[in-house]
Amino acid sequence: MLLTNNQIDEFNERGFLLLENLIPEQVINHLSKTVERLETKEYPGHVLETHGKGFRALHGCHLYNETFNELIRSPELLETAKTLLNDDVYVHQLKVNLKKPFNGELWPWHQDYIYWRNKDGIPKDSIISVMFFIDDINEFNGPLFLIPKSHAVGCVDSSNGNAANGGWDQDVSAELTYQVENDLVDELIKQEGIFSAKGKKGTVLWFHGNIIHASPPNISPYQRRVGIITYNPVSNTSTISGALPRPEFLCGTDTRPLQSNESLST
Repeated sequence: MLLTNNQIDEFNERGFLLLENLIPEQVINHLSKTVERLETKEYPGHVLETHGKGFRALHGCHLYNETFNELIRSPELLETAKTLLNDDVYVHQLKVNLKKPFNGELWPWHQDYIYWRNKDGIPKDSIISVMFFIDDINEFNGPLFLIPKSHAVGCVDSSNGNAANGGWDQDVSAELTYQVENDLVDELIKQEGIFSAKGKKGTVLWFHGNIIHASPPNISPYQRRVGIITYNPVSNTSTISGALPRPEFLCGTDTRPLQSNESLST
């Protein structure tokens, strides 16, 4: 897929880009069934919600599942990442975030890059994520909120007060290790407002590693599942020598440049 110059400019200015109907319905339906099967098994990167009534996230699916391993190489996703980052890339992280009907917990206001910098040793914030909607996402089932242009403030050094030295599971809980303070969120929203990422299944959302974002609980009867692939340039790998502190499903160690496979539409 080729981005237009206007789309590239929009991403660079706002810090995110929403593209509808990018992933064909048959591909999304296959991903949906794959996620349902993965939820019946136990893997190290599977994380439960605090209340224990369902999974919050499935991390590292591409490491053990061929469907996701193929998806990360689809030209619609991979070539777009290379265009936006102007470099060859590898997958630093992949996860499926789930919000079960009536029980999906929130994600506080935060940035992603601060984890990759502080925990994984990624030196620069030229790292990008693509979220693909496995379900229809509306105003009721916990959509992602983003603050336009907030990536321009850079990496905000803040935490929730007592969790900065917690384990990897703290990094993916509702009590996130690093959270953006309410005063800054308030200031930025007064300037630029809030964007709610909604759309039909198959929609994708590209967003910068420093964009400030959050999502509310899902108290609706509609489930909300999204996959998120984080692509990192091969020139921006970890500066940590030896074994990395976080597991492979959070911090990818295979930094070889990815090569595209067949289009999702074939």
